[in-house]
Amino acid sequence: MRRYLAIIAVLSAVLLTGLGHRPPKPSPTPSPTPTATPTPALPTVIIYPFTVNGDADKRAGAKLAALYTSEIKTMGGIVIKPVPTPAVDRKMYLTAAIQNGADYYFSGYITPVGEEVALVQQLVSTTSGAIIWSATAQISTYGDAIDQADTVRKVLLGHAGRVEAQYQAQQSAATAPPVSNGAQTNIGTILGIFHRMKPGPKPTLAPDKKPKRGILVVQVAANPSSLNNSATVALALSLDRAYLVGRSAVVTQNISSDSRTICGALTNETIASGEFRTEATSKLYRNTSNVFTLRIYRCDGSVMFSNTGRSGSMGGAIDNAVNAYMKDHPNND
Repeated sequence: MRRYLAIIAVLSAVLLTGLGHRPPKPSPTPSPTPTATPTPALPTVIIYPFTVNGDADKRAGAKLAALYTSEIKTMGGIVIKPVPTPAVDRKMYLTAAIQNGADYYFSGYITPVGEEVALVQQLVSTTSGAIIWSATAQISTYGDAIDQADTVRKVLLGHAGRVEAQYQAQQSAATAPPVSNGAQTNIGTILGIFHRMKPGPKPTLAPDKKPKRGILVVQVAANPSSLNNSATVALALSLDRAYLVGRSAVVTQNISSDSRTICGALTNETIASGEFRTEATSKLYRNTSNVFTLRIYRCDGSVMFSNTGRSGSMGGAIDNAVNAYMKDHPNND
């Protein structure tokens, strides 16, 4: 009996010893802390002053660049780096943008066309040095310029792989137009180039000094056709410097065929009209020039004079063509 009790005592001691040395339960594995998704860096761009073609005030290019800069900053999502100083030549735009750490640079050309401004816009990636977006536009108002700035911003964000919704505008709306002007104010006034687009009074002969034979002005054919009236008014004003000018109400596609109807009882008059257009002067930079072809007809339908004038503005191109007629036909004969 004692032997059994001793065995039981030994087994109990062993069992208790094992229970006393049981390793503790491991603590639960902590949940990993979620890693925050880093916010992508905003793309950076330098907006260089636009190059102004023709006789317009060269400061207009910097004013337009400043307008784009202000609007794009307000819309958000893009860092605009300051333009390098001193000013760099266009051929150094890419090098300067790279040196200043910009991802892109934006630039273009301005050409006054009547009361509008023709733009060539180019967005360049500094990574590849290639033009990733280029577009032409014809703007007439402050609001049109804002729309163009918005388009450039969206193109840049898209190329940089940004999602538009990630970048909410810093304000609820774009920068308000100048109180004294408004969105419909002509862009030429804001850029300060109207004094070239609409020059001051030109030397004009007094009516009694002009030849008695007058000129009837027929509507000019312009491309785009929205400039038909502007070009016709500009032609009449240019001819009025040296001749007695009247406007014909006859609408025609063929002046030679309808010349007698245009002249009516004024069979001794001449008829003036022409075609206005813009044409490329540089394939590389898409520069444009304003071109006007003047034609003077007799009332029998024959052409007595033709000349083509070119300039950086509509008025300049028309004046150049008319000046040639004034030189060759001072008496309108």
